[in-house]
Amino acid sequence: MRLTDLKAQIWRLVLFPALGVTLILAATLTHLYLNQLNKFVSHRGGALSEKLAELSRETLNRNDPDLLRSIIDASLEEPYIRAVELHLRENDTVVHSGPRMMPLTNPEPVDLTQPQQRNTLKSIRFAHPIPPRNEGEPSPGWIEVELLAAPFVVLRYQTILITLILTLMCLGLCTWFATRLYKRLTRPIEQIRTTIQGMARGQMDRRLPELESKELNELARAVNDTAESLEQAHRDMQVHIDQSTEDLRETLETIEIQNIELNMARKEALEASRIKSEFLANTSHEIRTPLNGILGFTNLALKTKLDEQQKEYLETIRDSSQNLLTVINDILDFSKIESGKLTLDYVPLPLRKVVEESAHILGPDAHEKNLQLITLIDGNLPLHLLGDPLRFKQVLTNLVSNAIKFSQQGNIVVHAALINRQETQVTVKISVSDNGIGLTPEQKERLFSAFNQADTSSSREYGGTGLGLVICKGLVERMGGEIGVESQPEQGARFWFTARLGIDKSRPETPAERFLLGERVLICGDNPPSCHQLQELVHQWQADTETINKVHDIFPHLRKARERDQRFRLLLLDISPSEQTLQPALLENLTQQVRAEFDCALVACCTPAHQRLFRQGVESCSTTFVNKPITYETLLETLARQMDIPLSSGTGQEDAPRSPEEPPAARILVVDDNPANLQLASELLRGLNTDVIQANNGQEALTLCREQNFDLIFMDIQMPGMDGIETTKRLRTEHPGRRTPIIALTAHTMTEQKAELLIAGMDDCVSKPVSEAQLAHIVNRWVHLSGRKAVEGGMASTTPTQPRLPAIELEEDEQPGPVDIPLSLKLANNKPALARDMLEMLLTNLGGERDEINAAFEQKDYQQLEELVHRLYGSCCYCGVPRLKRISGLLDKILQARQYDQVASPITALNNEVDEVLKWGYARDISALFQVER
Repeated sequence: MRLTDLKAQIWRLVLFPALGVTLILAATLTHLYLNQLNKFVSHRGGALSEKLAELSRETLNRNDPDLLRSIIDASLEEPYIRAVELHLRENDTVVHSGPRMMPLTNPEPVDLTQPQQRNTLKSIRFAHPIPPRNEGEPSPGWIEVELLAAPFVVLRYQTILITLILTLMCLGLCTWFATRLYKRLTRPIEQIRTTIQGMARGQMDRRLPELESKELNELARAVNDTAESLEQAHRDMQVHIDQSTEDLRETLETIEIQNIELNMARKEALEASRIKSEFLANTSHEIRTPLNGILGFTNLALKTKLDEQQKEYLETIRDSSQNLLTVINDILDFSKIESGKLTLDYVPLPLRKVVEESAHILGPDAHEKNLQLITLIDGNLPLHLLGDPLRFKQVLTNLVSNAIKFSQQGNIVVHAALINRQETQVTVKISVSDNGIGLTPEQKERLFSAFNQADTSSSREYGGTGLGLVICKGLVERMGGEIGVESQPEQGARFWFTARLGIDKSRPETPAERFLLGERVLICGDNPPSCHQLQELVHQWQADTETINKVHDIFPHLRKARERDQRFRLLLLDISPSEQTLQPALLENLTQQVRAEFDCALVACCTPAHQRLFRQGVESCSTTFVNKPITYETLLETLARQMDIPLSSGTGQEDAPRSPEEPPAARILVVDDNPANLQLASELLRGLNTDVIQANNGQEALTLCREQNFDLIFMDIQMPGMDGIETTKRLRTEHPGRRTPIIALTAHTMTEQKAELLIAGMDDCVSKPVSEAQLAHIVNRWVHLSGRKAVEGGMASTTPTQPRLPAIELEEDEQPGPVDIPLSLKLANNKPALARDMLEMLLTNLGGERDEINAAFEQKDYQQLEELVHRLYGSCCYCGVPRLKRISGLLDKILQARQYDQVASPITALNNEVDEVLKWGYARDISALFQVER
């Protein structure tokens, strides 16, 4: 609401209406007077001209020219008449008296048979026809009288001036009255305002005098009464305040004592929470490391010759250890989520691979219960996404594991769908549907609460800590999504969650290869969801499909297709895990007959247990099998092999030598004190078409940065002398105008360190061991931001198939031991020569490093010992020595926590494992194992 002052309102309500009325009256009266004046002039001039015309007619009738002249001359004596002129039509005679008439302002001809009025600049001319002697005769002429206009103009100006003066006098009078009214109103109001303001400041003794106006005087009395009431209330309140202050003083003393007690209790609670967190952090690896050892050696023992009782005991140990490890991991994850310390990575996330790997891990558990695990991936989803694949897989695995746990029959369908797509991110919805026991509304309400389960009775059938779904909810919320469930009792359940994932712009989308374009595939299976999965996969490769339900319908359907000249080249037979009627001999005969009669290849999709059964049931099995759960790559490779279709390799140029004329995509500095780590990172980066410069320590890196410019720097964190953090700070200080992206290389997986690294001046961090995909993503991200083009390794489109590597088969005595050859290949990006060099470098330096570690331990030089152990752990990250890596990593954690009293036992284990690794290396030809020549 807009507020206006009283003065403005008075002017608007009093002065302005008076002004308007005065102006209207003045204008109206002036207009009426001037109008009457104009009528008077016209009437007078017309009467004079008419009178002279009558006298002229009488004179003309008498035919007396002298009398006519005397009449015209005498008319000049009439006031305001300037000239008179008589016009006779007979002989065009003109009799004029007085000055010459002024010219007309509008000289157009007019009809002078009627009275006329015409104007000049300074006079008014009135013409009147002379009446005829007899009726019916024409007028003998007309007479014209010219009156002066000046006297009438002066009269008009006098009228206007008088009106203006009277108007101004009225306005002044109205203003004077309005001003007096304003003062008479505002003066008492100001007194009231001043008094009230004084009362507001505490001056309760102020009172208003008698006022002139009755209404304002009543207001003044009301204000005075209010002041007296307030004054009395103020006195009473002061008494209460004094009493309350005394009571409050006593209460504050009591509260102060309670606050001290609460503060002490709070500190004790915080200390207890800190001790709990430290205990969980310090004991996590100590608990999980022996459990991993128990699991590993139990699995190794299960591969030896055992009787049934021993095998049962070992399987019980394995299952119990795995359950205990799962519980420990859940408790640690829940503790991190609860404390807000859990952060997610942002690395390449191949969605299809993550979903299929989760299904592959849990497939055996589902097959044991005759459940079928089916994955459906929306074809509109981008191939290359960014997120945290480990945590994404953790959520999905938990949901699928719960579905297997609470289902006894049917299918478990994992469906990934695209919800929303923007320029740089997508929203993905993953749903896991089962045919299990379902949930009641009450169970659904408490399902995502900590330590709650659907069945909480003492006789519950299903175990668990009740933390799985709580952890899933925390992880999904950190992915920017939601999680929920749709279920009815005894009707199964459908768990779903959404996640916002980034789109890797450095790797463009490539359409699915049309490997099976024009081919026809027949799918046979009695499980519609499983057949639908096969259809979706085959349709992506542009094949035409038809589906039948029964095995005995195969031959009639193939014959009809041959008659229509629409032959099928491939038959996909879907065998459910609960299938028991299909005999091995029948399957073998079916395979041979379909091949011989219809030239159609048969591929059976079944579990590994069924495969062993079918292979053992016949002497020579010619059926081609695809393991369940079915995956994209496995099915594609199998179909292409059966139909003799070559698959193009999307990574075929990775090992091709770079053309000398082709400039490198980026110039990169790699800083690491470990020669093995330095060599592996350099080799992987060179495979991405980059120019790599190496530095062994922080000081050397500073020197190189002073002499050269780099597009990107990979910096190891823990180095002797000047560590990675100190080196980064020195680089930022010495080169303030040139900010080269620095990526931290850390052997630890603690994401909590990322904030510390970013504060130190680093731009990103990567955990060891790094892969070529991680390096390509990092290089494309940061080099692209600096204006350079993307590296080839990151831009190359990867097809579902990979080039086949040399088949490395281990003998019986070479089963997983101190060195894991397949793991070495994987860590070296499937490059046998690089894997061999990394392993040989480790074996060459391992003895000397062990001696240095033992010497530092004997001298109790724990700082030197920490540096040596960390360097050894970094070397193990890139070689297939899992046990040595695990022991050195545990020892590295102990040294970082300054728990020097616990070092002796891991040192002994480290020495024993080093002896095992060296013994393994002395007895073998490393090049022969990797099938490469020196």
